[in-house]
Amino acid sequence: MKFNTPKFGPLNGVKVVFSAMEIAGPFSAQMLAEWGAEVIWIENSKYPDTIRVQQNYKELSRRNLYALSLNIFSDEGKEIFYKLIKEADIFIEASKGPAFAKKGITDEVLWSHNPKLVIAHLSGFGQVGDPNYTSLAAYNTIAQAFSGYLIQNGDTNQPMPAFPYTADYMCGLSVTSSVLAALYNAQKTGKGESIDVAMYEVMLRVGQYYMMDYLNGGEMCPRMIKGKDPLYAGCGLYSCKDGYIVFEIVGGEQVKKMFELIGISSLYGSDDVPVGTQLISRKMQVNDAFETALDKFFGEKNIDEALEILASLNVAGAKVLEVSELQSNPQYIARQSFTTWQNNKGKEFTGPNIMPKFKNNPCKIWRAMPEYGEDTADIMAHLGYTQDEISKLNEAKIIKTRG
Repeated sequence: MKFNTPKFGPLNGVKVVFSAMEIAGPFSAQMLAEWGAEVIWIENSKYPDTIRVQQNYKELSRRNLYALSLNIFSDEGKEIFYKLIKEADIFIEASKGPAFAKKGITDEVLWSHNPKLVIAHLSGFGQVGDPNYTSLAAYNTIAQAFSGYLIQNGDTNQPMPAFPYTADYMCGLSVTSSVLAALYNAQKTGKGESIDVAMYEVMLRVGQYYMMDYLNGGEMCPRMIKGKDPLYAGCGLYSCKDGYIVFEIVGGEQVKKMFELIGISSLYGSDDVPVGTQLISRKMQVNDAFETALDKFFGEKNIDEALEILASLNVAGAKVLEVSELQSNPQYIARQSFTTWQNNKGKEFTGPNIMPKFKNNPCKIWRAMPEYGEDTADIMAHLGYTQDEISKLNEAKIIKTRG
């Protein structure tokens, strides 16, 4: 279908339909829309997406979309949905496990209408597996807890989930990458694909680094101490007189020069810290002395002094920025990392710009978040429904038009 979607971005001409609420699935669809795809957002005709209660975030999370309100699982709704699917390249849905299949909308049914369709199913525990899990609801913290990711985060006092909504965004990125990989193959072969994205498995992969030592040796990495890397000293969060910095002392020259700078050069070149040591392991005897000296040294400096010292040693470091500092930061300004746009009522919003940046096919924000059911009538007319049919379906609550 074509409305007034401008031609831009690397996904110009790609058509996407998605049925998903809140963050994870819509985040994927939003990226595709920002990269030039034509994206139709299906909301339930009985109630709107709960994201609409978010006063500000909703304006960011649903840019560049068309809004269709539809009861997909009704007989009439399925008929409308299948007509829409015939024109789509990608369909993304997020629900409790195999919810669509249980309602009769299987992959095979979808492919009977569009053999090249790429289908992405996003759920907490997957489309298949132990039935005690596959139909369970999942959110950010559920996926983190079940995956072994949450238990690795926090500090030595207790585990803590990562926010804001890390699992949702990681899963959205996984959906985006997988549907584009499948689309590439579908365009070559003419055969569609079905992708089963389980939130807990995404977070299992995100948390894989420390797990490998446990899975292959029985040793689990401890959680952080005051924001510092649990495996290596000289890596992580440190306090200065006027705030926090992070740095990573990695490399033989950096280790040697830092030992000299903070006054513990006598410990360098020993059996514990041989010449050329690249990283200071928490298992080394020097660990406590190294961290104590680092804390003292940088605790007596302000942030600017500390960063200048780190730069002179070629040690990667950064100030821990407050959100209030981001918009005035020269790097943010130079790269236009923030942007502004207006909603349908003309109110201006500020938020993160589109990322990443495509040099030859630049992306754009061309449309504000649509109102509930804003494009329903236009989409229905495009699919061949008359105004009288649209009115009757609206009265029956199969669809919901604006107003």
